[in-house]
Amino acid sequence: MTGRRVRLFTGGAAGAALIASLFAAPPSLAQVPAQVEGLEVEQQYGFATLRWEPVDGVSEYQIERTEVDENDEPVGEPVITGLWRPNRQVDHEVPTFADANFDPGDRFRWRVGIPGEGFSEPVHDTTLPHWGDPDTPGEGLRTGWELEAAARFTTDVEEQAYTAQIDELSDRVRVVEIGQTLQGRPINMFVIGYPSPPETAEEVAAGATALVNCNVHGNEPSSREACLILARKLAFDDDERTMDLLSDATVLLVPSINGDGRALNQRGNATGQDLNRDFSLIRQPETFAFTAMLRDYQPDAAFDGHEYGNNQAGDLPILFPRHLNVPEPVFGQSKDLVENWLYERGSEDGWWFCPYGCEGGSTVGQSQETILRNTLGLKNIVGVLLEARSAGGPTRPADGGSQTPEARKRKTYSAIYTFEQFFDYFDANQDAIEEAGEEGRRLQRLNRGPIVFRGAYTVDPFPAPHPGEAPPNPEVPGPEQILDAPVCGYLLTEEQYHGVREDSPPGFPTTVAERIEAHGWRVQERARGYMVPLTQDQRGLIPLLLDGDAAEPWVSAQRLYGPANNRVALPDSACGKTRLNPSVGGPAQQAELVYTTD
Repeated sequence: MTGRRVRLFTGGAAGAALIASLFAAPPSLAQVPAQVEGLEVEQQYGFATLRWEPVDGVSEYQIERTEVDENDEPVGEPVITGLWRPNRQVDHEVPTFADANFDPGDRFRWRVGIPGEGFSEPVHDTTLPHWGDPDTPGEGLRTGWELEAAARFTTDVEEQAYTAQIDELSDRVRVVEIGQTLQGRPINMFVIGYPSPPETAEEVAAGATALVNCNVHGNEPSSREACLILARKLAFDDDERTMDLLSDATVLLVPSINGDGRALNQRGNATGQDLNRDFSLIRQPETFAFTAMLRDYQPDAAFDGHEYGNNQAGDLPILFPRHLNVPEPVFGQSKDLVENWLYERGSEDGWWFCPYGCEGGSTVGQSQETILRNTLGLKNIVGVLLEARSAGGPTRPADGGSQTPEARKRKTYSAIYTFEQFFDYFDANQDAIEEAGEEGRRLQRLNRGPIVFRGAYTVDPFPAPHPGEAPPNPEVPGPEQILDAPVCGYLLTEEQYHGVREDSPPGFPTTVAERIEAHGWRVQERARGYMVPLTQDQRGLIPLLLDGDAAEPWVSAQRLYGPANNRVALPDSACGKTRLNPSVGGPAQQAELVYTTD
């Protein structure tokens, strides 16, 4: 031991016995405390990945971290910052853990141990600093959250100034105001491409496009901070990863869809409305503006950032659209992103991805079409929900509660990691993603098969231990939730179509006609009203808003039918025309089968 002398005094029989024990045979291997070997630490942006050799029979490891100075002398007390368990990852041959609740640029000593046993030999290293050279214009920008080491969140005033500077300093960025909140805060979107972004929404829609939406719930701001930092990185970073992505695609970032809720630190917007229960209904200005943006920019894939209060769950619960009206190719591609990319990559880098609802929270993650995750799928967009775990919980004891700076750092940098992995997947699977969307649109335009008002694709569990071992509950539709009739469209009256709605907040009057236009549906004017055909891209969403038997419709419009036993998609003009079934015998029987007339 350095700087310390140890003396051993012996005397009498006791001393003789002690001396004899020192020269006795070594203990058996079973008596030697197990110790972790082969510890390696890799610095990544906002976190450090620890890897080590597994020890036979061990199912839990403790991750210890101690702050040190430039001479590797401790300047703080050791803390247990993490607990590894087998269901964190897919491949257990190399256990990994992502340590992530520190200030970028700090230096630490890491050790990994077995509870009740010893720790590994230490590894000392300095973490990566905030991204961007502080002396380089643009790169040197910092959010309020970064400047205050996550002690507080970036204010809306700071956000606007930061956004304007990125817009001014980077040729890759065009900032678009897609709408305003009820209290008049701008809803900005970064349009990012290399060497410059497309100039119009039409040009963006014509190419490959990936979207990240942040801060739907005002009191879940970690994804907002992640989006703001990502905007700076994408605007100024010249690394190969960024150049490859932006040369082939356009990235859309919406950091603050719910600016009023963020300013008020509440879940809903200024009216208290949960915006993530409004993306089909679009009663609020925020969701209305976002929906019109989806119509115009037509992203191929999207991620929606949230936080999750179940501290027993994984670091990063995620889920794809599950509504049964989502076309199978879109569902399958979204599922592939989660299960074949994020589970695998997360395991390699030490993050615990799992299905939203894992570890005792499986009542979430259902099929409501009002939730953006499901709305995206119904619009043929490959989409995923992120629910960064709010508090540290038993596997991250040093984080503390959900609002500590430590937890805020871990959530934000884990969101950045997730969004960057999403971009990597998009870049690597661009053709498959675009094909899934196009096939989804084709299938919907055929108007084949039943409509389900509520019901979800079943997510099968993976064998334990595995990140996918605890998926959300099944949701099987009952007979009353299935429409088997061959509906070809819906007829709305003048009042239903143009009447001002009473479910929008004061100061934001809307009509069903305006909401239909925001969704981008085709409408045909008829003598008795307005007909919305089902032979269009969002066939799975239309009945959920126009059929009186749906769970949350706008109106109860009249169902229209086409020719009996029709096996081809009807033209709009044929939907709702009078048709008799000649195979039915008498006039009374025929009259029962008369289709709705215009």
